[in-house]
Amino acid sequence: MYEETPMFARLIVLAALVAAPAAFAASPINQTRPLAADGQVSIDNVKGRVTVRTWDRPEVRITGSLGAGVEKLAIEGDASDLRIEVRYPKNSGGWFGWGGGDGDSEPTMLEISVPAKASVSVDAVSADVDVAGTGGRRLALASVSGDVLVRGARADDASFESVSGDVDAEVDSTNVSAETVSGDLSLKGRIGGRVSLDTVSGDATLIAGPVERLNLSTVSGDGHLSAGLAASGSITADSVSGNVDLVLPRDTSARLQIDTFSGGISSPVGEVQTEEYGPGKSLKARLGAGSGSIRLESFSGNVRVTVK
Repeated sequence: MYEETPMFARLIVLAALVAAPAAFAASPINQTRPLAADGQVSIDNVKGRVTVRTWDRPEVRITGSLGAGVEKLAIEGDASDLRIEVRYPKNSGGWFGWGGGDGDSEPTMLEISVPAKASVSVDAVSADVDVAGTGGRRLALASVSGDVLVRGARADDASFESVSGDVDAEVDSTNVSAETVSGDLSLKGRIGGRVSLDTVSGDATLIAGPVERLNLSTVSGDGHLSAGLAASGSITADSVSGNVDLVLPRDTSARLQIDTFSGGISSPVGEVQTEEYGPGKSLKARLGAGSGSIRLESFSGNVRVTVK
């Protein structure tokens, strides 16, 4: 009996330590700050979720819950540029207490209402980002180990980034860039001007209007593009270990060039040429008057062009 008591006591202590985080409930958040109708809001959250919606007031409302173990919710700046950050104890997480981190903290759920024309920037780690209805000059969303979802947004400049998560965005913009690593990318809306898409280990899908310049790059993923081409515009796409599908309107005017190293080519115009020695196929043709430029390449995959 004497030998068992210390061990039993230690087990009780260990069990209490394991259960300790659950003993602290999340803290409710309910704060407001003034913000100009066209102001800038920056949001930073590690672990949890960030939800952004719009309303018709010249202020930002922050609600939700602050996870146990979080040091504080920092709100800084002024009515033109407001910064919202979930902060953690300096010595939590990281290697040997260096570098901060979320440690054993619980998720923080941020629900933020902003003026409809405010610009929004979100940086998240281990957190999903959900934005709808914003219409500011700039929209910039980034997440690591989380998904990015956008619905009914408008922005002069829009950028979306995700690592180990998907990007699913519906946005009206004339300048869009989107990147994913180990995640799929889906982009649609009234999109024109300049578009840049990059994926690694993920598929990319774009539904857009006439573009001035469209660049797609995929590694270990397929590219599915449906877009028009503005006068003298350009579309370029290259893929490594993936297929490229491009759907164009019937009135497209462009010079078309397709090259594959190990894959087939399908096009409504032109004739596929096969290399005399070694692998490789190519096609050069013209759509309409040929005022624009379309160049598609695949190292190990098929390329298909469709006109509808």
